[in-house]
Amino acid sequence: MSEMIDSEHKELVPHEEKPVVQDTGQLDDTDAYILPEDYIALSKSIGRVDKLLSTENEALVGKGDIDLEESAYLKGRAMLDLDMAGKAVGPENLPSEIVVRLQELQEKLAVNMKLLSTQLNAVKEVSGLLSQVMKDHDSDGTYESLVGSW
Repeated sequence: MSEMIDSEHKELVPHEEKPVVQDTGQLDDTDAYILPEDYIALSKSIGRVDKLLSTENEALVGKGDIDLEESAYLKGRAMLDLDMAGKAVGPENLPSEIVVRLQELQEKLAVNMKLLSTQLNAVKEVSGLLSQVMKDHDSDGTYESLVGSW
């Protein structure tokens, strides 16, 4: 762990992997520093995805209404933002708090996938039943074969 202060351009604070720049100024080697704004952006992105997943999960278990098409669009955008924010920080520089939040987010995503899968299966089953009822209603039985009558 290192601590450096450069009064001309930037003030550095201790960090286990790479120092975090406190005052941005001009940087000679940008790969050697992590900006606090990057951590803030990552934290906000995690919060945004978490909120969207919570809202959708609650709606899927019957605790609210949701437009799934809009929700899918918003989740896609939020996940893209999260990906970009994560790349700015890099996996080797994630503080333990962020790692824990990402693990919780991964669990919430798994629940979301299971709920969406259940929803999709229910819709398939209901549409199959409706289709069968419509066929039965439209048919007079003339062209149906009897099972086991040969």
